[in-house]
Order: sequence, then structure tokens, then C-alpha cells
Amino acid sequence: MGVMLVVGTDKGGMLLRADDARERWLVGDLGFRGWRVTAAARDPGGRTYLAVALESFGNAILASDDLESWEQLEAAPRWAPGDRGHPDHNRMIASTTPPGTGADEPRHVDQIWTLHSAGKTLYAGVSEAGLFRSDDRGKSWQSVESLNEHETRPEWIPGFGGLALHCVLSDANDPQRLWVGISSYGVFRSDDGGRTWARKNDGVDEGETFCVHGLAHDPRNPERIFRQEHRGMFRSVDAGDHWELIEDGLPVSELSDGGRCSFGFAVQVDPLTGYAYSFPLAGDDFRYSPEGRLRVFRTRDGGERWESLDRGMPAEPSYTSVLRGAMSIDRMDPCGVYVGTTSGQVFASRDRGDSWQELPCTLPKILCVEAFQV
Repeated sequence: MGVMLVVGTDKGGMLLRADDARERWLVGDLGFRGWRVTAAARDPGGRTYLAVALESFGNAILASDDLESWEQLEAAPRWAPGDRGHPDHNRMIASTTPPGTGADEPRHVDQIWTLHSAGKTLYAGVSEAGLFRSDDRGKSWQSVESLNEHETRPEWIPGFGGLALHCVLSDANDPQRLWVGISSYGVFRSDDGGRTWARKNDGVDEGETFCVHGLAHDPRNPERIFRQEHRGMFRSVDAGDHWELIEDGLPVSELSDGGRCSFGFAVQVDPLTGYAYSFPLAGDDFRYSPEGRLRVFRTRDGGERWESLDRGMPAEPSYTSVLRGAMSIDRMDPCGVYVGTTSGQVFASRDRGDSWQELPCTLPKILCVEAFQV
């Protein structure tokens, strides 16, 4: 037994391996140099999928059964030619999208933000915001029209990173139940396998919009969901029907509009204990580690109280960031927690966050980290 970390960066992918002790790590290059690796997932059959992008050629999905040879799948999530795009979306992320904006421009899949395996179905969340599914291991992809053409779509508003569907959760006990997070329109839930969707934002201070940044839940208790929102850290204990602010112990920063909250992107939950982890940032203007200290925060009581975890983190000041896809947790006991920074560092804990080590690599800007047991 051991752990494998797939680390996606702005300029390629890396593979980090360790045995079950997780003390010594071997670092390997997955290849795809120059390609952005934006998401990773593994299905129950052991196949690993990567979402990659190159500005000149667009997006693709790669698959491997052995992590050595990779196949570019012929299909990938794509909007139909007649689908109209949001007039503000491309302008928000013009550096990575095709030229041209406006109400008459078609929708583009300019990034695959997340891949999520739920049983035999593989889901992809993309920007311009949409949800796609594959029931044949990536050979073909179908738009989830019930969500993508939801009656509220005209109200969907791009966030600073564009109009993106970047979070997908599923209920292992009820395969019909799904959640997605969209910036900037909040959370939707389906209780019937994606045939219908309901918006779930009650209790969240919207300001001008609901801008969910991250979602995570306890697989043993999927109705308890942690939501890192633009305006703070929230929890639901009823599958998203209601949300409450849970910031006791988290650093609070001032937002650009004068509001104050615990701002951040990454949130994950240990599937064995239900402990939740986050990496707060210094507000929406600065988006770096508060006070120049690298710290992960953990709650062991469902969000009633958060504690700072920094033993083994660098003592010198560090003003880096952790993006929404760049935190992961393995399924070992005790769990390993892994974070990748925009400065290219990977930090690992093999004792539920009590202590940390920096892994032996310095990478380009890290976009995603996924931990798998092997």
C-alpha cells in the first residue's frame, strides 16, 4: 500500500509517490510540459483521468491505466455550436480564452475545473459554467441540460475567475443525490440523478452574488457540508437546505467592499474522522496567507471551533496562496493532508495535520492536488 499524489501545474503534471509510512517521497514527471493540468480523478476501475489545456489547442482529457502511458481521449466536454455565451465571461479570463466577447459569441469550454467520479459516471465541471457527464469512461460526454439550461441561467454572473462550475459532490449512500458549486451563483442540488436541480443558498450573505469557492462533505454523513464562500466559511447539516456561518478560530480579513469574513478557496474533509480542513487567505484583494504565515486550519467538532496547524511549516514569512483544487486528503488512518501553493511548494502531513513536511520539489504554480491510494 502507498499514496500517489497527482499534482497539476501551470506547466505540466507531476507524480509524487510514497509507501504507507509517507515519510519519503519520490518525484516523477508525468510529462505534458507546457500544458496546464487543471483537474484529476480516478474511477473505481483504477483508471486515472487528467484534464489538460493549452491556449493554442484548447482542452482535452487524458486517461491512463498504469500512470506511465497516457491516451488522449477523442471526446471532451464541449458546448454545442448554437449555445450562446455570457457577454462578460471571456473578458474576465481573457488571457486563457479565445478572442472575442459579447452576447452573440458562442460558449467556450476554456477550462475543465473539476473531474469527479461517482460510481460508473464521470462528471466534469467547466467554464463557461456547465456540468457534463460520461457513462463510458470518457469516450463520450453529454451536457447535463437540466442544469446547464436551468431557468435561472440568465441570472448567472461571472466571478473574478469567470463563470465557472468548479465543485461536484455526490452521495455515496444515495447515487441520485448530487451537489455543484458555481461562481458566482452558489450551490445547486439534485435529488433525482440530475433530472432536476434546486438552488441551495439559504443562510448565506450574498452581497451582490453568491460566490461559492469550495464544497466538501463527510462521506459518512453527507448531509453535513462545508462551504467556503466568498463571504465566509459556512456549514449545512441538512444537505444544503440551510447554511450557517462557522468562523470561530479562523482568521478574519477585510474584503474589498468593506465586509469582513474568513476568505479562502480550499476546503476538504477526512473521510474517516469527519475533520474538515481549510486554508484561509487575506481577503479578496490580496489572496495570500494571512500575516505571512503558512497555516492550515482544522475543525474536529464539525465546525464549532477551528484550530491553527503549522508545526513543521516554514518559519520565514511566506505570502503564497492555495487554490480551490490544490488541497487533498488520502484515505489512510491517520489521514494524510496535502496542499500545493501558487509558489510551487507541496506540503504534506501524515498525522491529520498535527505536523507538516515540505516535499522535495519546487514546481510551477500549482492548480490541483489529488491523493489516491495505490
